[in-house]
Amino acid sequence: MRFRHSLHSRIIFAFCLFGAVLGTAYATAVYISLDLIDDHLIDNRLREEVEYFTNHYKFHHLLPRSTSPYITAYIGTEPMPLYVIELVKGLNEGFHEAYSGPDEYHIAVQKLLDQEKYLYLLYEVSALEFTEKRKLNIGFVLFGGVFLIILLGWWIGRLTSRKVIAPVIHLADQVNKSGPGNLPTDLSKDFFNDEVGTLAAALEQSMKRIETFMDREHQFTRDASHELRTPVTVIKGAGELLRKQLNPIDESVLRPLGRIQRQVINMENIIEALLWLSREEIPTDSDQTFSVLELVHDIIEENRQLIADKSIDINLVAESKPVLNVPAPLFQIALTNLIQNAVRYTSNGHISIYVRDDRVLVCDTGIGIAGSDLENVRQPHIRGTDSDGFGLGLSIVSRLCDRFGWQFEIESEVDRGTTVHLIFRPAGTKKS
Repeated sequence: MRFRHSLHSRIIFAFCLFGAVLGTAYATAVYISLDLIDDHLIDNRLREEVEYFTNHYKFHHLLPRSTSPYITAYIGTEPMPLYVIELVKGLNEGFHEAYSGPDEYHIAVQKLLDQEKYLYLLYEVSALEFTEKRKLNIGFVLFGGVFLIILLGWWIGRLTSRKVIAPVIHLADQVNKSGPGNLPTDLSKDFFNDEVGTLAAALEQSMKRIETFMDREHQFTRDASHELRTPVTVIKGAGELLRKQLNPIDESVLRPLGRIQRQVINMENIIEALLWLSREEIPTDSDQTFSVLELVHDIIEENRQLIADKSIDINLVAESKPVLNVPAPLFQIALTNLIQNAVRYTSNGHISIYVRDDRVLVCDTGIGIAGSDLENVRQPHIRGTDSDGFGLGLSIVSRLCDRFGWQFEIESEVDRGTTVHLIFRPAGTKKS
């Protein structure tokens, strides 16, 4: 996962980095310039001294008195002390640097005109030059300057970031205050014609499209709530009426009628679940609770007709009596889908439903689900080859679990059955 800084931090970091780069470049340039200037000034002084000494010796054949206590002149190497001889040994005509212990010398070697002798000028610069100790001190000063520049960049960055981010924060506040019923459609009026203003205008257009879309969705939900429920209710009532009027031993008619009634119940559950899920918030009343065990028992009895033509039995195993404070119809829709799925894919054997403190398990001995299909069964319109439904059952259950923060787990092996966990509270959580 990539780590991302906030815009506020990025601006401050940019100013600090700019200050560090600029300060370091300036300090390096100053440090190198001091060293170069120091050598240049000393060499210029030494050239002047060489010219002065050679001119004086040319006319007077004597060395003049040195103008500085740090400059010493020699004609040839005979009058030199031993340490000086060591310094000038092997030096050609020109300017050189040499060290004798802690002392540093700039040495000029100049051949005298019309003579075979050389003039040696030694300039002892230990007290004058940019020495290592002075370099260290100046380095500390320059480093301190760089640190101050970074602090200045941090301070300027904080001030600048506040002004730069203020419109963005204001825009975020305006968007955060919006809701399904009060989408802001005039965001751009509070901003200048800049980048943030462009963003606000784009959000404003998006909010208008979202508002239009939500109006259509609300209108559809209102219409669907009536126009879909009404015919399903009529069909359901007509089916029950026909069943009462038909001969109970006429299986050729009762079988398709039973199938119609089951599909009507499925359609009724799907419509109910989709209408619930289409709401922005699902209202809950902490004072209105229900017993999971009692509701599971009722769901089993309502769906026993599904196993009338199959060699299977449904067993309820009550290991606990949990109580929930969510809308009971939604839990009923989820569990009904799971039980109907178990019945649909089990031709013989048994279906066991376990009610525990934190979950409900639906275990069957049916055909099972291949491992490659387990990841896709929660997707809408994914259904098995033996299914006569719409492929929405497990998708609806998964969406309901997401809305309530439940967990929905499936364990299955081909030809060995399936176990579904509907976990409605974390393990160890106390009952409501």
